[in-house]
Amino acid sequence: MTGSRTRLVDELRAIVGRRQVITDIAAARAFTEGYRIGGGPVVAVVRPATLVELWRAAQACVAADCILILQAANTGLTGGSTPYGEYDRPVVVINTSRIDGIIPICEGRQVISLAGATLTKLEGVLAEFGRVPHSVIGSTCLGASVVGGICNNSGGALVNRGPAFTRHALYGRIDESGRLALVNNLGITLGDDPEQALALLDRGMLAPERIADDGEQASLAASYSNHVRALDEPTPARHNADSRQLFEASGCAGKIIVLAVRTKTFPAPRQVMTFLLASNSAADFAQLRRRVLGTFRHLPISAEYLHRDAAALAASHGNDICLAVKYLGARRMPALFAVKRWFDRAFAPIDAAPSERLLQAIGKMAPHPLPASIRPIVSAYQHLLLLTVADEGIEEARRQFMSAPVGSMVVHSCSPDEAAALQRLRFATAGATVRIAALAGKAGPLVAIDCALPRSRRDWQVVLSPKLADQVLMRADYGHFLCHVFHLDFVLKPGVDAKLFESDLLEQLDSEGIVCPAEHNFGHHYRAPENVVSFYRTLDPTNTLNPGIGQTSRSRNWL
Repeated sequence: MTGSRTRLVDELRAIVGRRQVITDIAAARAFTEGYRIGGGPVVAVVRPATLVELWRAAQACVAADCILILQAANTGLTGGSTPYGEYDRPVVVINTSRIDGIIPICEGRQVISLAGATLTKLEGVLAEFGRVPHSVIGSTCLGASVVGGICNNSGGALVNRGPAFTRHALYGRIDESGRLALVNNLGITLGDDPEQALALLDRGMLAPERIADDGEQASLAASYSNHVRALDEPTPARHNADSRQLFEASGCAGKIIVLAVRTKTFPAPRQVMTFLLASNSAADFAQLRRRVLGTFRHLPISAEYLHRDAAALAASHGNDICLAVKYLGARRMPALFAVKRWFDRAFAPIDAAPSERLLQAIGKMAPHPLPASIRPIVSAYQHLLLLTVADEGIEEARRQFMSAPVGSMVVHSCSPDEAAALQRLRFATAGATVRIAALAGKAGPLVAIDCALPRSRRDWQVVLSPKLADQVLMRADYGHFLCHVFHLDFVLKPGVDAKLFESDLLEQLDSEGIVCPAEHNFGHHYRAPENVVSFYRTLDPTNTLNPGIGQTSRSRNWL
């Protein structure tokens, strides 16, 4: 390293400790490479333990004229929390996963989550209050952070709450002159000195008189239930370019340094029931969606769609994930992923995907992930829906399904074990397609698309043009059905140009009024539209934080 970089590394080590500044290329890969895309060289990966350490490290990097990429759990699917390609300044990644404090306020009706707090930890904290967070485990990510969800407007599985959003955040912003300033919009009095303010949050010392009770500013949930029910609107229920979701930390995609967010919580349901609905008719599912959103008094908690092919792929190539979640729980998954990354680094000279081969072998030896009682339904029907309802909604759903069946649809009331197994299988789908592509053999590259359909669209299936369909070896469709948000994973045939396929696919989707991305944010995968680029430029006028996001300029001052 050059002298200036060596001095910066020494300064960072003095702030956070020698072991928490990673400069070794192999050791840094866990933080510099994305789950599906992304990766590039960095000066260092810095892992502060407190907000004060994070603030001091950020100040040192700004003073050294470095690009900063803030990262929490690194569970993003579009490369938005890792380097990508070449930059005009040195890059430092600051990983916030050690800063995982959670501070319940207003008797648990709201919560302050620090930069690296995870959804699984938040669920555990709120259980003591009989409440649940805005978001739960999403489509693909175990161990995802609360702040990451806010920064990416993640939608997740919940039907009646909308994307992760808040107007209350504490963050660092680099202004036009290149000065790092602390902005406090938490609705909590913390004082004017940045380090003293951050130290209060580090210690969790928030006297009630410091807190303004302003819960509706911390969620979109109050309006989203009506929004998603507007079945004749030609626009999607939610997507990442929706300007209503862009406010400071919300949707910022790392263009500010988010230190803490304040979010609303919700009463935990007293009783939960999952129905497995199955049909070979897409029209049955379109009719079901309009009935549930148009006539049900109580919206379901979630409505997770699985195509039969996706379910089969998850069972054959994601059984190890199902086993791990079942027996170890979601809370331990981040540690397991860390072991997996270590294993891949250790055996990289021998095999390009050693952990994938080992885990696939374990999954093959294990029993089928679904109970025998529901396997015939899952294998016999093309379209599957896991509809989860709560409290008064249970009897309403049961009455609706029994009194007026939808076409030829089969309705099965799941036991708790059946429901849990189906949800684990749904979660394992994304990893299954990643594994198929990683193991190569007869498979080509993976193209994964995250899209939002117009609320008014009844023909909800995405049918590829003959030219595109001919390039696909395997396909997995899954998503959040009532919100019309779908994840489409395509394992291509060997030799197919993945970039050209994706470009043609996005062009087709755009021509049909389908918006991408829906909830995974732009990262380095999607081109951000002008309203989003303008939002990024306002937040980060010098383009120092996460430059290039949304396929924008990587250069200083956006040149």
